[in-house]
Amino acid sequence: MSSIMLILITRTTRMLSSLSEAMRQRQAEWFTNRSGHSSFRAEVIQSDDGFTAVISRRTGYSSRDWHYQQLAHTGHFATARKALRAGRQMAQQMAGLRYRFD
Repeated sequence: MSSIMLILITRTTRMLSSLSEAMRQRQAEWFTNRSGHSSFRAEVIQSDDGFTAVISRRTGYSSRDWHYQQLAHTGHFATARKALRAGRQMAQQMAGLRYRFD
């Protein structure tokens, strides 16, 4: 009985670890506007109410002249996945619509 529990715990740990790594990779993705001058990404932050996504903006054409600023926050979500999904959608909209030619 204890060996079955150990196997289940091991598999669950591996699954959660791979899910966490996948979320970290998706969170690091930048969405760039048409001019190539502004990029946006969502970063998930845990708060007292759950999770929220912060939209960051990076301006400049290379790592030498990049400047960063925080633009917006999404609402509060029960899970980090939902917050990341909403944040990525907002980052894409900022790159494709609001700051398209900035």
